[in-house]
Amino acid sequence: MTQSPLNIRGAVDLSALAPAKEQERVKEQLMTKDGIEVVPGPFVRELTMENFQSFLELSLHVPLVIVFHSARSEGSQTLAKLLSSEIVRRNGAIGLGTVDADTERQIAQAFQIQAVPSTVAVLGGNPVPLFQGTAGPEDVTKALDSVLQASQQLGVSGVLDGDENGTLPEPDLPPHVKEARAALDRGDLDAAHEAYTLAIKDNPGDEASKVGLIQVELFQRISGRDPQNVLAVAATAEQTDIETHLLAADMEIAIQRPEAALTRLLGVIRHVTGDERDRVRLRLIELFSIIGIHEPLVTEARKQLANALM
Repeated sequence: MTQSPLNIRGAVDLSALAPAKEQERVKEQLMTKDGIEVVPGPFVRELTMENFQSFLELSLHVPLVIVFHSARSEGSQTLAKLLSSEIVRRNGAIGLGTVDADTERQIAQAFQIQAVPSTVAVLGGNPVPLFQGTAGPEDVTKALDSVLQASQQLGVSGVLDGDENGTLPEPDLPPHVKEARAALDRGDLDAAHEAYTLAIKDNPGDEASKVGLIQVELFQRISGRDPQNVLAVAATAEQTDIETHLLAADMEIAIQRPEAALTRLLGVIRHVTGDERDRVRLRLIELFSIIGIHEPLVTEARKQLANALM
């Protein structure tokens, strides 16, 4: 087994995971009278872009492992089978997602997978490198034991029930938030924008809806744009061309390059003044909320922003 640090920070849309209060409601629904959180869902599932986000949601309840494999790599196929067998033996204590890196390239790119097999754990919404390369039964057992130990420390101790068609129950959400989520599911950004706006009007303290609205507005700005073209234009643009760089930063957030987006706008803010500087500052603050205000990347960017504004 070859150890290799996988650079997967910001690889998944963790901001889209349900807020903590919603998850607590779900946990209460799943808890048995014996105090065991029984989570509906299969022990092993094949991941696609369609079910990927819902799989990540499970990581707030059950420790998960993802293995990236390919038909071109016999070793990766063997590892995927070995992991599946060991996961099933553990009877729901850990969930496994298998990803065909050839057909599900978006998922592989999101995790910046450079070679197969690669294996990643997801604990409490956080991706954690497990190992890269093939592994024997003993190494797999040790790795899964470490996942379980870490998950216990994080308070993620649910157990899957093995139901092939099982899904997490929906948390009890305010009506307008439900409307916004439904609109996003069908790709209607305008309807989602209106619903989140109404949700915030009903509850001005609803921080999750505020972030949701910011995300929707970002996707509205980049809708129909080609990422490669947007970033190519920005590569030769002057630092004072704020329109070009604001759009490029939006695109970098959308394609999971948060560090590049923050670095770009911090560079711009050092070259502009007055209303233009304030506009870039406000966009940076919006991006902070999308990435997560407690992320180390955001903490460092906030310091740089403060220095740039002095």
